Amino acid sequence: MSDSVTRLLSDAILTAGGTADTGSTVLTHVPQPVATPFAPAESVEHNAIRAIDVGGTAEATPPAAFMDGIQRYAVAGRFGLIPVIRGYVAAAVLARHDAELSAAGCREEELVIAPLSRLPDRAIRELEGTGMPLHDSGGERTHPIVDVHLAGQVVERRREELELQVAREYLGHTTFGWLVVDGSITAMVTLAGAARILGVVKSHETQYLDGADLRQALTLPAGHRTSVFARLGAERSMVRTWYLRLWPWEGRDLLYGLIRLERVAESALAEATEVSRWMLAERAPLSAPDGRWDRLIYPVHQVESYLRARAGEWL
Repeated sequence: MSDSVTRLLSDAILTAGGTADTGSTVLTHVPQPVATPFAPAESVEHNAIRAIDVGGTAEATPPAAFMDGIQRYAVAGRFGLIPVIRGYVAAAVLARHDAELSAAGCREEELVIAPLSRLPDRAIRELEGTGMPLHDSGGERTHPIVDVHLAGQVVERRREELELQVAREYLGHTTFGWLVVDGSITAMVTLAGAARILGVVKSHETQYLDGADLRQALTLPAGHRTSVFARLGAERSMVRTWYLRLWPWEGRDLLYGLIRLERVAESALAEATEVSRWMLAERAPLSAPDGRWDRLIYPVHQVESYLRARAGEWL
């Protein structure tokens, strides 16, 4: 499929008088500065954030499915200085039955992104003729870096939309068991079945705590969680969250082995310790050689591997 899509898009660009680019670097993330380094929060379990020993690893894991998404994008060609970006997004759910993971939902999409207001009509017609969704990346002036960055943001938004769609479909088709998602659950809190969702956040660009509370969180011993706290503002107010240390960090980076778990408000306090013990159990087997193995639970690693296999070489 990948080769045929490459030829289809290249032919459209060449037919409209552009130049095809066959040596572009495939990008998977949108580089950008930390947009929100700090955000408000308040403790809802204790007056101040505490370190709580969760009592070791859970002996058994509950029925669960795991969801993640991937994105790829690269310059496919140009009309003069104006880039045409080819993108790929996918999201999947793998459900666990008898210790085995199997696909329970998957969606993927090829798309084309360009600053449409700067393209000639003929180019737009040819790109539309590929049959792939054509998205406008915007941008008033030509800039070789900014144009690709804006297209990457379109790809990222589309991947997030696909993840939301896959989560909605899975929750609608099943009536029990957890859905563990890689990342924040903020966009999912209004879904039917949101009480079954657990978010596992591996990145910590935004800090919600300060002072002694932050020190408590960033120096958690392994096997400990923080007190539950609330992220404030709009849908975030429906989310309760806490940090959990999966592996000892002493002698390493402060964020080593540190994840943040998210649940909808009504269930977090009662479940925080047991959910934390469950997550400790999901550390094995290790997600190595992935560079994020200290924060990447193995079932989510398996979803990523499944999606990468579907994407293949892509370009």
